[in-house]
Amino acid sequence: MRLKSNDYFRLKIIALVCFTIALFFGSFLVGRFAISPLTVLHIILSKFADIPQYWDTTLDTVVMQVRLPRIVLGILVGGALSVAGASYQTLFKNPMVSPDILGVSAGAAFGAALAMINNASWWQIQLLAFLFGIIAVAAAYTIAYVFGGNTITVLILAGIVVSSLFQSLLSIVKTLADTDNALPTITYWLMGSLGKGKNEDVLVMLPTLALSLFMIYIFRSQINVLAAGEDEARTMGVNVPLVKLVVVISSTLMTVSAVSICGIVGWVGMVVPHIARMLTGASFSKLAVTSFFIGGTFLLIIDNVIRGIEGVELPLGVLTALVGTPVFVLLLSRVRKGWS
Repeated sequence: MRLKSNDYFRLKIIALVCFTIALFFGSFLVGRFAISPLTVLHIILSKFADIPQYWDTTLDTVVMQVRLPRIVLGILVGGALSVAGASYQTLFKNPMVSPDILGVSAGAAFGAALAMINNASWWQIQLLAFLFGIIAVAAAYTIAYVFGGNTITVLILAGIVVSSLFQSLLSIVKTLADTDNALPTITYWLMGSLGKGKNEDVLVMLPTLALSLFMIYIFRSQINVLAAGEDEARTMGVNVPLVKLVVVISSTLMTVSAVSICGIVGWVGMVVPHIARMLTGASFSKLAVTSFFIGGTFLLIIDNVIRGIEGVELPLGVLTALVGTPVFVLLLSRVRKGWS
């Protein structure tokens, strides 16, 4: 009995889910504190069942307050950036597009830097990064709507303009920053890290990510049709402006929620959708699901490498670039053969 394409897709998703679960539990064993797998399991189960505590309270803190949020955020951030990248690449019909195409990362970076030079708390830094990321995308979308009728080309150009504006503002802030404290903090934040992630960050990110994924799921068929072109989509009854707005809003929310928590992490949202497309084809609904799991596991593996290195914690964005750039070069051959 031959399996249908949907059956193959289900098998691939089951394999990705199993790998994600295995990587999730295996990641608890990585770090400066050596903890046995059985102890990790007992610490986690003790939160749901009555298990006599035989381990040191320090290990409890390491597992539940340090490693757990970092592991979960690695999956959520990687998945969010990958789905956002897949959505934008489908919308713009351009394989070179990344989640920060409309200036969200530049806006978030400016907001975070602005908070840092004013000695703001961590939650205030996240809040300003989130707000200015939203402002940047809103500005780009408004410019495209007013001056270009909201066409794809003008929207991309508006994103470039807004991104350049906030990059300039960021440079001004870095020039005014205290070179002993604020400037190093800004520089490190811009390179990305999951090191400051807390359980509260997970609780903040989950609703935003769930809402964004829900919007993507509801409009998955229309997005798939839009990939063929705006004229074709209109003839099939698709509300093109609405679908474009949904993609922009959902992708922006996913990206800005990720960036506000862990800083700028490049290449994930550009490279992972290409890898997912090799496994699933051009169907957007399949592409989005596959991108989420591949992106989540990819970023978690990178963070495990960072946590496994003793003596220093490398920036997350540096390693994603080191891995992402050669992978993208290998994928360029597929881009030359056409968008598939």
